[in-house]
Amino acid sequence: MKIEDYVSFVKEDKKGYLDILQPVVYSNSKIFNSFNYEKQFVDITHLSLKINACLVFDSYLIILLEELRSYCKLKKIKLVVVSENDNFDTYWEFISTKTPGKLKKEKENIFVVFLEGIGKASKFMLKDLEKFIEFMGEVFVKIITSPKNFKEIRWIELPSNLIKVGVKSLPICLLIVFLVGIIIGYVGAIQLSRFGVGSFLASLVGIAVTRELSPLMVGIIIAGRTGAAFTAEIGTMKVGEEIDSLKAFGFDRHYLLVFPRLIATVISMPLIVSICNIAGIIGGFVAGNMYLNIHFTEFQMQLLNSSLSYADVLSGIFKSAIFGGIIAVVGCFKGFQVSGGAESVGKYTTSSVVTSIFLIVLVDAIFAFLI
Repeated sequence: MKIEDYVSFVKEDKKGYLDILQPVVYSNSKIFNSFNYEKQFVDITHLSLKINACLVFDSYLIILLEELRSYCKLKKIKLVVVSENDNFDTYWEFISTKTPGKLKKEKENIFVVFLEGIGKASKFMLKDLEKFIEFMGEVFVKIITSPKNFKEIRWIELPSNLIKVGVKSLPICLLIVFLVGIIIGYVGAIQLSRFGVGSFLASLVGIAVTRELSPLMVGIIIAGRTGAAFTAEIGTMKVGEEIDSLKAFGFDRHYLLVFPRLIATVISMPLIVSICNIAGIIGGFVAGNMYLNIHFTEFQMQLLNSSLSYADVLSGIFKSAIFGGIIAVVGCFKGFQVSGGAESVGKYTTSSVVTSIFLIVLVDAIFAFLI
C-alpha cells in the first residue's frame, strides 16, 4: 500500500493539513515513517493534524506524535491536533502533560514544628496511658476473680520465672547495691568526719540503703533485665500470632502469661532486696573502714544503736513488692502492644524499660512523703 492511503496532506498558503487515515499501530510504522516531513512541510507556519479516522492506535502513536512535535518545534511550526475521538483526546492529553518540576517545600516555622511535636507526643502518651490504665483494670479484675479461676493460672511456669527473676538476677543486684553502699559510705564518711561525728556513718548507710537505695537499685536492675525479657517474650509470641491462637483455643492471656510473671516478680523482689540490704551495709562498712578506720564490731554496734528501725527495713521491702508489680505489669502490657515485626519488638522492649524505671522512681518519690 502507498503512503497516500495512510496519510493525506494538503497545503494552503502557509498552512498544512495532515489527516491520518489508517490505524496508528506498530505494524504500520514503516509506512508512516516513509512520510517525508522536510519535503512536505516546506514554508508552512501552521500544521493541523486531524486524527478523526484514527480509531485504533497503540504505543507507536506516542513515537509518531513525538516526532511531529519535535520537528514542528525545531522548525517553529505551530501544531494543532484535531480529533473527535474521546479515547484519543484523553491519551493525547496524558502524553502531552509536562512532568512537573520538584515542588518547593514551604518554609516551616521552627516554633510551630516544635509545638506540633509536643502535641503529637502528648497525644500518643495520653492514648498509651489510657490503654495502660485499661490493662491495669483488667489485671485487677483478674486478681479479684482468681480464686474462682485458680486452676486456669499456669502455675507450672512459676518456678522457672522465680529462677529467672530471682536467682539469676541476684548476683548483679548484690554487686550493684554493694558498690552503691561503698559510694554512700565513702561520701558520708567524708562529710561526717568534718564535724567529728563519724559514729553516725552506720546509721546513715543503714537508713539510706534499706529505705531507698536497695529497693530503687534492685527495681531498676530488674526492670532493665527481667521487664525487658517479659516484653520481648510476649512480643515475639504476638508477632508469631501465638497469642491469637491461645485466644482461639479459649485460654485467658492474663492467667496464662501475666500471672506467672507477676507472682514471680512480686515474690522475688522483696527477697532480693532483703539480701541486698546486707550487701549495701557491708559496702558502707568497707568505705568506713578504709576512710575512718572503723572496725566491724564498732560498725555493728553503731548500727544496732542507730536510729535504723524495723519500719525502715519493712518499708523498703514493701516498696520493692510494689516495684515488682509495676515491672511485671508494664513488661506484659508493652509485650501485648507489639505489632508488625522485629523492629516493633525492639521498640516496645525499650519503651518497657523506660516506662518501668520512670514509674518506679515516681512511686518511690510518692512513698518518700507517705512512709
